[in-house]
Amino acid sequence: MGLFGLFGKKKKEDNTLQDAPGNSKKENNAAEGEQKNRTGGFVSFVLLSEPRWDKDAFFRTLREEWKLTPDAEDEDEAEEEKDDTAVFTVNGTMIAVSLMPAPVPNGEVEQYAPANYTWPEAAEVSSRHTAHLLIAVMGNEKDPVGAGKLFTAVAASCLVQPNVLGIYTSGTVLSPDYFLRTANDLKDGQLPIMSWVFVFLYRGKQGFCGYTIGLETFGREELEVLDSSHQPSEILPFLYDICGYLISGDVYLRDGETIGSSAEEKLPITRSPGVSLPGMTLKIGF
Repeated sequence: MGLFGLFGKKKKEDNTLQDAPGNSKKENNAAEGEQKNRTGGFVSFVLLSEPRWDKDAFFRTLREEWKLTPDAEDEDEAEEEKDDTAVFTVNGTMIAVSLMPAPVPNGEVEQYAPANYTWPEAAEVSSRHTAHLLIAVMGNEKDPVGAGKLFTAVAASCLVQPNVLGIYTSGTVLSPDYFLRTANDLKDGQLPIMSWVFVFLYRGKQGFCGYTIGLETFGREELEVLDSSHQPSEILPFLYDICGYLISGDVYLRDGETIGSSAEEKLPITRSPGVSLPGMTLKIGF
């Protein structure tokens, strides 16, 4: 299934998704405003087997592989800082990479690593981390996609170091190979959606379920599919396709609308308290 080209029923006059009968336009606009206001930066943790980081190699990879350099006024300062920290800007967006000589606090890695069904060894491998790199790309509400691209390049430049075990991001722990493979989409002119959003799958009481983590960074509410008759192998690309459509097309879904991959398909969208996540989520009847 490729990225959807037709989502929802569109108005001819403004090419936006049509509200369902009786749905409040004012409420929908308020919800969209709340989503945009939550747009933030990217924070992730690169797990290390020992508290060591080659900052020079990091900047070299950033330049040679990703064609990115710190802004002129920051470049010398960033490289002259102490070895465990680099704070710099690229195209005006601030980035910080800091070596933390301790595991990720509060047992978060141990709690969330087992949820990654793409990497059965995630929990065992990540349990060996003794330190981590804290990556922070400061929020850019005007261009969250641009900030996401910077985050992907920065994280990828950290992940090629020899003592890296994985990266804790989007609510789980990804293997270095997985992240680097998805990051390479940038080099092909595509958005690395799977570096930004992770789709979780589980069996519900009446069918299979899925939900996203990562859309909130782009000012969208997370998505859920509940008790579907479809198989996980169908739910997974379905949710990723919608994520790609929302992010690449700057689209916002609204309560009461329908969505589909063709003019005939009309899957209902409902905004309500999350089942698998805190806060409000958008449920898609798939």
